[in-house]
Amino acid sequence: MRWRKGASVEYTLACLPVPHFVMLPACTATLHLGVPELLRQVELANQGKGLACLVEANHYQTGQALTGCLIQITRVVRQGTGWNVSFRGLERVMLLYELQTDRGPMVYCRRKPELPWVSGDSPTFPELPDLIQPFRERLGAGAWLDIAALQLPISTENRQALLAEPDPNQRAVLLREAARIPRTAPSCHPN
Repeated sequence: MRWRKGASVEYTLACLPVPHFVMLPACTATLHLGVPELLRQVELANQGKGLACLVEANHYQTGQALTGCLIQITRVVRQGTGWNVSFRGLERVMLLYELQTDRGPMVYCRRKPELPWVSGDSPTFPELPDLIQPFRERLGAGAWLDIAALQLPISTENRQALLAEPDPNQRAVLLREAARIPRTAPSCHPN
């Protein structure tokens, strides 16, 4: 459900608290979900045009201010051990509170507007696979940074910080920091 209140867009959505995974806008993913509570939330989301709020489960349980990702479920394939759920990230949302309803738990959240990119060309990340590089020219800087963040081997905590940051200029700095590959120390070989 979606409605406008002043300049903000607010939602009441099924919540998918997925452990060790942070979804970002402009990205697509498929996850295998087997936990009955998550499967019920997928069913609940599919009753409402497939929209849900995906949050990283450990961050969700802290009770602190949390940013999640509004997702659209695009495909569900039932397997013997659970469901393969495909979805695409739509936008950042700030979770305001949880609602217990007769259909299951839902979250009330507000769209987190994206700030403009003002730093020139989109940053490059040579460590990304060649397959991902063409997106840099075709997308805006904010979407490009989100795709790069999902592809780079960074921690869940860093991905959550990138999701929470609405300013793509600041996200570029955070992503560059998180993506730094530590240099190995020179080895010492005795003669």
